[in-house]
Parts: sequence; C-alpha cells; structure tokens
Amino acid sequence: MKILLINPPARGGQSRDGRCQTEGSAWITSFPPTTFAGIAGAIRRSCPDYQLKVMDCIGCDMDKDEAFEKAISFSADLLILNTSTPTIISDLEFAQEIKESSSCKILAYGAYVDAKYGELIDKEQIDYAILSEPETPIINVISGKERSKGVAFKGWDGGKWMEKELDDLPFPAYDLLPPYYYPLSGERWMFVRTGRGCPYKCIYCTEPMNFPTPRYHSVKYLMKQFHWLVDELGIRTIMFWDEVATYDKGHMIELCKALISEGLSEKIKWFCTTRVDHFDDELAGYMKQAGCRMVTFGFESGDQKVLDMNKKGITIEQSKDAVKAAKNHGLMTIGHFIIGLLGDTPQTARKTSKFARDLRINFAQFYIATPFPGLEFFKIVSANGWLDEKAKVIRAPL
Repeated sequence: MKILLINPPARGGQSRDGRCQTEGSAWITSFPPTTFAGIAGAIRRSCPDYQLKVMDCIGCDMDKDEAFEKAISFSADLLILNTSTPTIISDLEFAQEIKESSSCKILAYGAYVDAKYGELIDKEQIDYAILSEPETPIINVISGKERSKGVAFKGWDGGKWMEKELDDLPFPAYDLLPPYYYPLSGERWMFVRTGRGCPYKCIYCTEPMNFPTPRYHSVKYLMKQFHWLVDELGIRTIMFWDEVATYDKGHMIELCKALISEGLSEKIKWFCTTRVDHFDDELAGYMKQAGCRMVTFGFESGDQKVLDMNKKGITIEQSKDAVKAAKNHGLMTIGHFIIGLLGDTPQTARKTSKFARDLRINFAQFYIATPFPGLEFFKIVSANGWLDEKAKVIRAPL
C-alpha cells in the first residue's frame, strides 16, 4: 500500500495544528505541525512494509499546482488530509481534484472535521473522517479495521477517540518535516507535546470539544525524545505545545529536574504555553533553571465580566501574579488577547488594550474572536443572528 500524508497548500500559509487554526503571520507560518508529525510517526512504526510519503506543503512553501502534481505522480492508495476551519473550502477542493484524477481513498482530520464530520462524509471528497486524536484511528483504517472508535464514514459513526496511554505512541516523525525556524532568531526549532488535553470550558476554544482530559508523557519518554531532537536532529529551540503545560505542577517540576540532571538545560532553549492559574513563583524558578526562556499566557481580556461570560476561569489578579512570577525569575512573557468575545464592547476592548500595556509583558498578540463550528461561542453567535453565513462575517452589536 502507498500512503500519502499531506498538509495541503494554503494561501498565505496556515497553521492547522490543534487549537491554533490561524492564517499565516510572522509566527504562524513557522509553526511545525505536531499532530501531522505524530501521524507520520505512527504510520512509520505500525506499517513498515507500506510506502509512506509525507508532504508538508506549508513548511515547503509548495503551491497548489506543484502539490497536486506530486500527489498524483505518487499514485497513493490512501491520502490522509490535514484540514482546518479557515481552509476547509480549499482543502475540500484539493481533495476533489485528487478524487477526479485518481482512485485513492481520502481520509481527513482536523477541528472542522470533528465538528462537521456528519456533513463531510456525505460529500464525495472524503471517504473517512477521523475524530479527535488521530494516530490509532488512522492505523485502524490502514489495517482494514474501519469500524473502530474515532472513525466515521457513510454507515458508520465510531465516535471520538482519545489515546489512553501517550507513552505507547512513537515519537512524532520530526525528521520527515522540512526545517522550521523560530521567527525571532532564525534558529531551527520544533514543537513538542509533553502532554495533551485541557479540562477548562472556554467557549471560544476548540480543545475542550476534543481533548477534555489532561494526560502527560512520562518524563523518561520525554527525555529520550529531547535527546533525539538535540543530539541527532540538531534542534536546540523547542516549544512545549501543550494546552496547559503546567497543569500538573509535579510533572513539570520532575521534567525540569531531569533536564537539569541530564545536561539538556545547558543545550536547549525552550518555552511553553499555559494558564495564569497554573503558574507560580516556584514553578518559574525550576523552569528557568531547566532552560526555559519564555512563557506564553492566554490573558484574553482585561475585563473580568468578559472573562467570566466566556468561561475563561481566571481572574485579573491571577494574570498579574503570573507575570510577576515570570519576571521574578527572568522569564520573558507573551500575552494573548482576544477582541470581540461575548460581552466585549469598545469600552472593554480599550480596557484590554490598556491591561496589555500595564502588564509590561515582552510581546502581545491580539486576535479577533472567531466562532468555530461545534463550539458554544458558535452556537451563541448563530442563535443571536450575529453570523452572516453568506458573507462569513460576524455582525455582533457593540
């Protein structure tokens, strides 16, 4: 069997990895696709006799014509398609062109697939939809076990799948990705997941829809992976691409101690994303000693009522305390803010802008609230008639 795993082209670049479904920017176009690499690693280990071709068109800056030509010339039996909500139209168009020019089966995964798989499997472009965590369901389809959990197709709905033991998975095939470079320094970097899942219910985020249970790789597993990245692939800049990297404080401290004792704290620079209510002075101290240079927080809003309405589950004071803890130990900070959340007004947006300045963080990123299908935010926006489906814009009262 010949298997083609493809991260298809997108105008201006695109991150399709997990919660970050964002069009290209200085940051986004340099985001290595971890789920994509994880699928490649799973196929490589479980199907060694099959021919696997990996095409990361975003990382290679490959246009649609070149991608189509290479995909057709490979003559795959099964094509695995990475998708996202912002690119789903072009993703399906690409799948349709492949269908019209070959006899391969097409399997699709991604946040939009999770939310709208019932509609997608009725279309002729997609043969299989993979729901939630994709590694095991994809291996089941390849092995002829289509009627399994995490797989949907016409006549079958296996429901969502969540990996129970993360250490059973092989390392993501980072070596099959093109080089990605950290936008602030130009150094080659990689995203690594130390764990998966987020138990919080923020109404605008795709993660609770798919990965509600936090789970972590063992420190032993992670240290082997880090040594491979550093010693064999030559990667020295790493981002922990977890939903909440410090949710399990004990696990993060154990990992930091291992990085220090095995000498990797002197070889790598790393940073992570987390929540302000799961970060404190003690953690900041261990992380700094272990080679951490920066922490990114989702502050979202400077107005407490907006935070509460969108079920963020944090307070303004917790945000201030988290930044203070990071600064106490010389860690840089990135803050993420969202304009247009439920309850936002011109006044609260200005309050958020002032809050971002008052925090005195190193970098601030502002996003426009987006009602992704399947989310509570989407349902509220739709129910109030704020979403113009034809024009694809939100017309919320401000």
